Amino acid sequence: MAGRNRKSRQRKEALSVQRLINEVLVQTLGIPSHNIVNDAAFSRYTDSRRPDILISNAAYLNNPGDMRNEEDFINNLICYAEAKDISCKVGDADWKDAIRQGQEKAPKLGLAYFAVTNCSITYFYNLDGQRLSLNGNPITEFQTMDVMRIMKRATDENHATTDIDMGVDSLTAVSEAVFNAKLWQLKNIYRGIDFENNMRKIDFTIGLISMEYYEEKAIMDNTYDENLVWWSKARSEKSGAQVAGDMLAYISRLVDDASDFKEFSEPVKVVESSIRGVNPLVKPEQLKEVYGVIDSMRPLHGTGFDLFGAVYEAFANSKEKKDFGEYFTRRHYTHIFAKLLLKGRDIYDEAREFTIIDPFCGTGGMLTEAYKVLRGNYRNSGTYDGKARDFLSRKCFYGVDLRSENASRSKLNMFLVGDGHNHIYSDDSLVPRKAEGKRILMDDSYDYVITNPPYGQGTIPADTVFVTSKRMEVAAICRVIDLLKIGGKACIVTPDGVLENPTFKSFREELMLTCEIQAVISLPKFAFAPYTKEKTYALFLRKRYDRFRVGTSESEKDENKKDEDLRSRRRQNGKFQTTPIWMYIVDNDGYANSDKRYPTGLRDENQNWLHNEVSAWVDRNGNEHVSQLEERWDTRYDDSTTQGTTWFGDKGSYVTERKGGNIPIQTIKDDPYYTLLPEHRLRPYDPLFVTPDEYASEFADIRDSLAEIAASDEHGTITPPMKAEPGRLAASP
Repeated sequence: MAGRNRKSRQRKEALSVQRLINEVLVQTLGIPSHNIVNDAAFSRYTDSRRPDILISNAAYLNNPGDMRNEEDFINNLICYAEAKDISCKVGDADWKDAIRQGQEKAPKLGLAYFAVTNCSITYFYNLDGQRLSLNGNPITEFQTMDVMRIMKRATDENHATTDIDMGVDSLTAVSEAVFNAKLWQLKNIYRGIDFENNMRKIDFTIGLISMEYYEEKAIMDNTYDENLVWWSKARSEKSGAQVAGDMLAYISRLVDDASDFKEFSEPVKVVESSIRGVNPLVKPEQLKEVYGVIDSMRPLHGTGFDLFGAVYEAFANSKEKKDFGEYFTRRHYTHIFAKLLLKGRDIYDEAREFTIIDPFCGTGGMLTEAYKVLRGNYRNSGTYDGKARDFLSRKCFYGVDLRSENASRSKLNMFLVGDGHNHIYSDDSLVPRKAEGKRILMDDSYDYVITNPPYGQGTIPADTVFVTSKRMEVAAICRVIDLLKIGGKACIVTPDGVLENPTFKSFREELMLTCEIQAVISLPKFAFAPYTKEKTYALFLRKRYDRFRVGTSESEKDENKKDEDLRSRRRQNGKFQTTPIWMYIVDNDGYANSDKRYPTGLRDENQNWLHNEVSAWVDRNGNEHVSQLEERWDTRYDDSTTQGTTWFGDKGSYVTERKGGNIPIQTIKDDPYYTLLPEHRLRPYDPLFVTPDEYASEFADIRDSLAEIAASDEHGTITPPMKAEPGRLAASP
């Protein structure tokens, strides 16, 4: 009987391990299946029972006779894990036995750390059996290959280490990958819940996440009162009904008028309406399952990425994403834009505090990334103290959005990423009408602006005398410049028309008269698909002069109408920039250049990205590297002397074309349209013009072909072609 039970447990364990490998390691974390081994043959390397899961930089070809491939796989190991069935609990006898086995086997495999997993929870340990953490946060999940490479390097260098220090870029990648693994678990549970639409599902998820995080924050802020009902109370409950009761009691406190959480409570109210009642939408046992998944996401503090964006990407359908596109910017772009804009802000200095605003903030993706970049910089420089935290939380960040629900979500997003939500309001940034909006949208107030404003035809004229336009992107750029202090910097995502349309030549002149355009970065056509396929660019500028403004009083308007010398007078408010403009073309961003936008994940032998210029990377030895775009930004990369740059193209072959260059300002001034498109400057082409004779000949050939087809049909009615005279286009009969 005992033997049958043991075999049954072994079968269940084998099934759990296989599901873990397929569904979590491969599908969610993106680890190639040929880099994972779960094979009894590898027990020879430990002189004992086989190691359960091995992950290597080298691929295993599964050829038992190829000992060289086996040794190559073992010599390039980055992780080994002892795997138990889900019935194994942390700290019980089986778990402790797995730790003992890990301490014994890991050194034989050339590793100074190992993992223990029950296929739901995963802990990592050093050889002393002490748990490992990442940037101070204990690890509870399997990690990406990049993070495991970093863990291997850190433990190789110091066997006794218990905390792995990771850069902000890598930490974002790992936390989001693990978070997405949890969202995958929620998807399976949600299949049995009839949410009326995906937005309700999204708000339900965000509501529960914010409830968990609020308790974490109370503990960090020393405001936790153990006499009150908190998220964690449901952790020990046995039934779904008890979990629902605890959650409803917790919610009633959070939405109370006296609660400091009230301003974030809209998604929590969705949770309340979904679990309350005799026959709730989310049944008690389903809620218990969802609670377990979200509770296992802990700690959410310091995740450092756009939580709302990640949930939205996971649950929204393509139509909703398209409808949502006007205020959702992909996270890998918001992160690199924030890093580039905030270059030089590595150390917190109380005497050099500054302000950042997104006047079209949507759900806060730009602001959350800027917050995360600054916090990471301050931590790395050792200046992230109480004053720095207070600065980021209360003084630095401002945001405005026309839609109140966006402003609320932006506040919540900032709250979840750390804080900094105090100055986010709903108003019209172009024509503010509310007291808070008018107060924070004062001219010459900000050191930085980072934004992806709406595009297209609007109703409010752009506040400039250089061009008459109601295009929203033109009006937004004017607003951004006015918000900046002299010397302030901005990153603005803008469509191509602003940079090339002949109608906006004078507006481009105004930009170069009043600002220094530091860089124009071309993004792939599908950068924001499926939200929009509009060709977009990141415009980086520094304000040098105040713009000549449209008069606001009636006397000023009358004077402007009568002033025939307005064009020359308005140019007195500035001086044409003299510095070159760095232009760069991003061809690949790690996703397919199509509507599908699936991650490509292509890497070279050293693990550098082949198809991703905007994301940081970790080499096979665990060393962290900044993105290719950031590296080239720092050097103002110019490939004019090498006749271009070679990279791996979409069609699986290498391509050589210009990618970056410093364009002299005189070159821009010599252009009658002041064109600022990187493609125009780096990859110019001569259009093929057709002469009238060539056109007439081609037209005649087409008519002859159609006439032959008609003649072969007894019902043909096409008239025979007319002969075109040389030098003239043939006329229609």
